[in-house]
Amino acid sequence: MQTNQVIPDIERKAMWFLINQPQVLNSETVDEKWFSNNSYRILASYINMWAGQYDNADQIAAAFGDTPFGKKLNVQGIFKSIQSVRIPTDAHGTFQQLRQEFYKAEIKSAAMNVFKDPSSFNMDHLDELRNQANQKDDATDNESYKMADDALRELESPQAHFLKTYPDLDNLLGGGLTANQLMIIGARPSVGKTAFALNLGMNAILQNPNLTVEIFSLEMSSKQNMRRVYSSMSNIPLNFWKNPAVRMSADQKKQAADTIKQIAQLHFWSNDRLISIDDIASVIKQHAQRLGSGNYLPIVDHIGLVATDNPKQDTRQALEEVSRRLKILTQTLKIPLIALSQLNRGVESRQSNEPFLSDLRETGTIEQDANIVGFLWRPSDDPDDQNLNLSIKKNRDGSLGKIEFYFQKNVQKIVEVNKHAETVHE
Repeated sequence: MQTNQVIPDIERKAMWFLINQPQVLNSETVDEKWFSNNSYRILASYINMWAGQYDNADQIAAAFGDTPFGKKLNVQGIFKSIQSVRIPTDAHGTFQQLRQEFYKAEIKSAAMNVFKDPSSFNMDHLDELRNQANQKDDATDNESYKMADDALRELESPQAHFLKTYPDLDNLLGGGLTANQLMIIGARPSVGKTAFALNLGMNAILQNPNLTVEIFSLEMSSKQNMRRVYSSMSNIPLNFWKNPAVRMSADQKKQAADTIKQIAQLHFWSNDRLISIDDIASVIKQHAQRLGSGNYLPIVDHIGLVATDNPKQDTRQALEEVSRRLKILTQTLKIPLIALSQLNRGVESRQSNEPFLSDLRETGTIEQDANIVGFLWRPSDDPDDQNLNLSIKKNRDGSLGKIEFYFQKNVQKIVEVNKHAETVHE
């Protein structure tokens, strides 16, 4: 926990209102990203989600202390630091100043990036921050009326902008993937998360003809990815695709050629040339703007391998930056985005193989940024077990639950087991 001297006083005042008067969130918007202190961001995210259940700081401290994040923090020290601040009186003014300080720092940092690298991405990012910082308070009222109109129309007109993938998964997600969603799929190595992402992407294209899926592959080459797609679609074993002229029969070669031509007609792209978040974000922005927000689905494989431009960052800080940048892309471009993530080894030491949110590697920021978090895992310890489970552990706009899959490894095909998803109500 940082000391009081290094935490901006305005952040402590804003947090004072959040823990002592959580009902203030009924009339005020407080974004956790406005806090520079990581402990405050985590706590603010928790209060934003559960504020309606608590009346005072003692209740929040007790409940937050029992969460996986709270157990890793000095909750008593954090709350003592907050309560020692000179008691503020103007909640609205405090939150407004907090917001202003956040954008002042963000704009300064973005301006420095433009000075170092006047690329179109850095220039656009600076302009976007200025627009956000200058947004008037009365825009909230206008947006409120617009949302009310949209909600009334949705009562009569079914939404048609969902990206369909797997039936049971779509059901848990409330209809499918949609704009502004960052979906994290976590798994231990060799479970099949890349194969799952490729199958999910191909399912999405087959059900949404105008869709373009682009997988940013940092672990395997594009050639390796496409072989897996060809194998899954043709039912020709993957190892036959390594030397097809020798290994495939005449009938298989014909089937392979038909499959390659079929997939060539689809917009399924594998990009293995980019490794930095700046380059990946720039390409995503270009393609989303050109194709349209409802026609583009980027997949990042995987988030832990994405580089940042700051060599002094440790693994946790780099993951936090990448996660936040991906989340911003979903919001500014109005697209869904899927990112794969490695899990900590801790899941292997438990009796059950089912992961928890706390198993996301290195940082809680990934969980905070994500709209949806799903974990892919084998129900047994047998590495050859072809049964897989996908547990949806976080879902801001839908249900939690578990879906069973069957992984036909020799052809890299993953299909839902024919049963309804096991929904969990929490």
